Amino acid sequence: MLREISVRDFALIEELELSFYSGFSVLTGETGAGKSIIIDALGLLLGRRASGDLIRTGAGGCTIQGVFAVEDQAMLDLLQEWGIECDDELVITREVFVNGRNRCRINGSLVSVSQLAELGPHLAEIVGQHDSQSLLDSTRHLALLDAFGGQELSIELARLRDRYEAWTTLQAELDRIAGDERERNRRIDLLRFQVMEIAGAKLKLGEEESLLAERKRLANLHRLREAVELTYGLLNESLGQGDSVIRQLNVAQAELAKASAMDSQLAPLTEMFAEAVTQIEELNRELWTYLDGCESDPGRLDEVETRLSAIDSLKRKYGDSIAEILAFADAAQAELAFLESSSERCQELEKELAEAWEAWLRQAQKVSALRKRIARNLERRIEEQLADLNMANTRFVVAFEANGAEDQRRPARDGLEKVQFMIAPNVGEELRPLSRIASGGELSRLLLAIKVILAEAEAVPTMVFDEIDTGIGGHTAGKVGEKLRALSATCQVLCVTHLPVIASYGAHHYSVTKASLGERTAVSARELSDDERVSELIRMFGGSGETESATYAHAKELLAKSCGI
Repeated sequence: MLREISVRDFALIEELELSFYSGFSVLTGETGAGKSIIIDALGLLLGRRASGDLIRTGAGGCTIQGVFAVEDQAMLDLLQEWGIECDDELVITREVFVNGRNRCRINGSLVSVSQLAELGPHLAEIVGQHDSQSLLDSTRHLALLDAFGGQELSIELARLRDRYEAWTTLQAELDRIAGDERERNRRIDLLRFQVMEIAGAKLKLGEEESLLAERKRLANLHRLREAVELTYGLLNESLGQGDSVIRQLNVAQAELAKASAMDSQLAPLTEMFAEAVTQIEELNRELWTYLDGCESDPGRLDEVETRLSAIDSLKRKYGDSIAEILAFADAAQAELAFLESSSERCQELEKELAEAWEAWLRQAQKVSALRKRIARNLERRIEEQLADLNMANTRFVVAFEANGAEDQRRPARDGLEKVQFMIAPNVGEELRPLSRIASGGELSRLLLAIKVILAEAEAVPTMVFDEIDTGIGGHTAGKVGEKLRALSATCQVLCVTHLPVIASYGAHHYSVTKASLGERTAVSARELSDDERVSELIRMFGGSGETESATYAHAKELLAKSCGI
């Protein structure tokens, strides 16, 4: 339920604050006074689109804030999902700036406009004159019927759409597999060549690094041999007329061992010297082994260069490394296997599609039967509502028409049928589509009847009717007022009206006025006292000095009859 709304720098409103209450409230005022501006401001809090043109001239932006009572568990679940704390009250603020930027907050937390739009249906529904015209669009009638169907139909529709999605997923896969046959064969040939080329190369992980190291060694083999031979020669060459370095080191080790037997302090040094001699002897043997295997092989360098060139060629085609080339081959092999087995998969998919179609059809038929039962109930309920609105002889029918899904064997997301609302306002007339028969007044009453019924089904906390009294008056206006007041027993009802009879049924009455202040025009609004309501009804009746006494009496009588004032 809407408790408060404050508006600043929006259209003709400089600053305005209003408090609202449960029950039925009306907003009245001269044509162009700004009643619908207040409703438009509320629409922004519900996530409707905003424009910089809505900002009051000279202001940098506008601010709308609303306070709502929280009455919906689904709303609380949504807020919890967004991480927004909420008790029993919700404060929504929306700022719109001249550059088109929006800033939205829910209980102080920043949110997007799309989040406001998602939350909006849980807060209020605004019904305007354009909604009457939307009734003429038969493509919207199925959605209205489904909305009336409630949870039972909603569950079955969800199952129907699951079946539809399953079928479309299979069909998309079949379309992809069974695409252009020539293109598929060309792709198979290319993949086969790529897989065979990579497989023929017999690549190994780490091979390129090993080959690069070997190429470097072979290219510098002469210099490597010279360096090793020099070192080996120094270790084994006789020093002058004496023994080689290694021989003399062995002699020195023996002498040091004898000395350590006479002085234990030399023992650690002797051990260190012995380890060093052992290391040098091991080095000498390894140098000899290296020289022995360091024979020149002119052909090997050519082999290495050829292999590296082949790897580079593959890298230019398939990846920056052997690992990437092998990964490409695995992917190509998988796609090749998929394409080569596509004929079998096509047969499997066609079978699965047939099964998915049958599953969808069974569910669609179940939904159709449920819709037809719900449609009979909707027809009865609307005719009852229209009877209350002085259209007692009206026949209202929900007409079903096949949408061709069963003939084409292609599922439709919404089922097997289209529906169209048909009406015969007078006895003896044939049923015709709304667009061919309904006058403005009939449309307004029909819209009100539908919204009253759907409000009961959907439990909308606040219903806002913006000038839907087009084309009605007299006794019918009284019936509309009674209907709105009755609706307010189940939800909060706000109504912008030009009809004094409807206004008289409001438990709360707000007057909207427009005045020039200096060189600017401003809109203001306030709740009227009982006496002020009488004066407002006189204005709405068009009372003048000559008839004011009689009009005053009529206004008093109307308020007494409608709401006990």
